[in-house]
Amino acid sequence: MALTRPVALAAALVVTGVLGGCGLSEAQTSASAVRAYDGPLYVARDQATHPSAGASGDAVDCRYFGRGGFNDSATYAEGATADSPEAALDTARSERIFEGAQDGLQVAARDDDRVLYVIEVDGAIKQAVIVHDGPAAEGTGGPGWYVESWARCDWSELPPSVSAFAPEVWTDRDGTRVSTDELESYVGPTHCDWQSVVLLEFDGNWRRTYVRRPTPELVDLLAGPYREHVRLPADAVPTRYEREGDRLWLSADRDTAYVGSGPADVEAWPREVRPIGCD
Repeated sequence: MALTRPVALAAALVVTGVLGGCGLSEAQTSASAVRAYDGPLYVARDQATHPSAGASGDAVDCRYFGRGGFNDSATYAEGATADSPEAALDTARSERIFEGAQDGLQVAARDDDRVLYVIEVDGAIKQAVIVHDGPAAEGTGGPGWYVESWARCDWSELPPSVSAFAPEVWTDRDGTRVSTDELESYVGPTHCDWQSVVLLEFDGNWRRTYVRRPTPELVDLLAGPYREHVRLPADAVPTRYEREGDRLWLSADRDTAYVGSGPADVEAWPREVRPIGCD
C-alpha cells in the first residue's frame, strides 16, 4: 500500500479554544454559531462552487479551499443512518465520513430535514458539515439522518488547536500560516511503524519529499543520509518557511532540506528519489 498524505482524521480530535471541549455530544453540537448562515442547505452538483462538496462548499469562506464530499444519490447507501442530527455526526465521525475538526461543531442553520454544523474562525466559516434526514437503503438502517455534504478550508486556515491528526503547518517569516498545498510536514503512518519518521512535502510547480529520521528500509530510497547535527553549507538556499523556531534551507541541488534554528547546527533531511510506500 502506497504512503498517503494524512488528510483523513483517524480519530476524534481533542480541541480547545475556538473549538470548545472534547467529544462530540448533543450538548456541544446544540450550541449556535456566532453567525447564522442564510444560504441554501442543498445545492445541486452542477450549481455548486465546489461540485465535490455541494452546499457545504458554498458555505465555507476560504483563502485556499481544502477538500469536501457530497452524496447526492436519491437513496443513501454509503454508511449507517441515525435518528437525530447529532447522532448522524457521531456516526459519520466513527465511519470517517468527513475530514477536519471532529469536535466543537456548532449549528449555523437548520430547516425541516437539514442541519448545517460549522467551525468558525473570526466569524468566517472554515469547515461545514450538512446532515440530511432522507431516504436510505435497508442496509444503512433505513431512512434517517446522515452526512450529505462536507467541506473544509486548507488546514492552515483551521485553528492551530486542530493538530492531533492534521499535517504540521509552517509559516512564512511574517508568521502567516502557509497553505499545506504549498508546504507541509507530517509524522509517518503507524501502520508502517514509521512513527519516528517525519516527511516534508513541497507541492506546487514541483513536488519533493524530504525525510527526517528514516527507518532502515527507507535509506535506499533517498538521495543521501539523514544527519542530525551538521553545519549549514555556505551555498544552501534560504526559504521563507519557519516552524516552531526552526528555519528551512535547501541544498543547491535540492537533494537535501536543512532544518534548524541557525546555521551552526541543523538537521539534513535527504530527498526521496524512489517512491516511498509500505505494505
